[in-house]
Amino acid sequence: MKLRDFLIATAATVAFGTTATAEILRFSSFEPPVAHVTKNILTPWAEKVNAASEGTLDIQMFPGGTLGRNPAQQLKLVEDGVADIAWVIPGYTPGRFDQGTIGELPFLVPNGTVGSEAMWSVYEQGLLTGDYEKFKLIGVMTSFPNAVASTAEVRTPADMKGLNFHAPGPTMLGAINALGAVPVGGITGPGLAEAISRGLISGTFTQYGAIETFRVGETVSYYLDMPLGATPMLIVMNQAKFDSLPDKAKAAIDQYSGKVFSEDFGKSFDQYVGEARERVLAANDITEIEPDEALTQQWKDALSVSTTEWIAGHENGQALYDTFVAAIEKASAAN
Repeated sequence: MKLRDFLIATAATVAFGTTATAEILRFSSFEPPVAHVTKNILTPWAEKVNAASEGTLDIQMFPGGTLGRNPAQQLKLVEDGVADIAWVIPGYTPGRFDQGTIGELPFLVPNGTVGSEAMWSVYEQGLLTGDYEKFKLIGVMTSFPNAVASTAEVRTPADMKGLNFHAPGPTMLGAINALGAVPVGGITGPGLAEAISRGLISGTFTQYGAIETFRVGETVSYYLDMPLGATPMLIVMNQAKFDSLPDKAKAAIDQYSGKVFSEDFGKSFDQYVGEARERVLAANDITEIEPDEALTQQWKDALSVSTTEWIAGHENGQALYDTFVAAIEKASAAN
C-alpha cells in the first residue's frame, strides 16, 4: 500500500470508527436468547449503547448460559472477568446485596415498575452499600411481585403448613417459614419444574413470567394471586473494566443506565407478565385464586412478622424500610 493510501485509510478509521477499534464487552444472561428479558430488554440496551458509543464499544450478548449456565454463578462471572456485564438475581447468592432483600417483603412492591423505580431511588440515596459499591450498577430493579404457585390448593395461610416450598430469595424463604411451611432454597429458575414434578417441593413463590420461561405451568395446578414479595434483580458491570474504557464509551453506558434503565426494565417486565399470564392460563390447567379483602388480611396478619424481623435484622433497617416505603408511594403516585 502506498503511503498516501495508508494515511487516507488511517484517517477514515479515526473519523468513523470501526469494530476493529471497538472495545468488546461480554454480556452474560442465563436466559435463552428468545426469553423476554434477554430478547426485549438486555439486547436492545446493548444495541443502543453500542450506537451511542460512536464506535468505541461492541457489547456482545452471551445468552442461554453460554459463559456459565448456572444463574447462581453470574455474579462470579463478572468478578472473575469471564463476563463484563451480567444479569444477576441476588437471591441466588445469599449474603450478597443483602439490603436489597427489602424488595422481597410481602405486600410492599405492587408491580415491577414501582418496585424498580423505588429500588433505584434507594440506591441513589446511598442506602444500598457493601456489595453494591463494588460494581458499576447498570440497573437496580425488582420483578413483578411473586404469588403462590402450587400443586395442592393453597387459599389460607394454614394451607401452607408442612409443605415444602421454594422462593427465589432469603426474605421470602423466611416468610414461608413464618407460615409453618418448610422453606427450600438452592433451586434456581431452570430447576423449578423438575423439582415440582419430582415432588421435592409443593410449589413456589413466583410470577407468570417465570412460570412461562421455566415451564412451571406444566407442573402446578393453583395460583393464589397475592403480592408476597418481589424478586430483586441487578445488572452489574465489572468496575475495573468500566474504569478502563474511553470517555465516549463510559458516556454511552451512563446514558442508558441507572434510573432510565431501571424504570424501563420495570415497565417492560410488567407488560410481559400480563401477556405471559394469558398464555400460561390458556395452555395449562391452572386454577387462579383471587383473594377477597378478608382473605388478604389473613395473609397480611400471618406474614407481618417478616417485616418486623427484617427491620430488626438489618443495620439501619428502620431507616431503609421507611425510605423504601416513601419511594414506593412516590413511584405509585407517578404511575
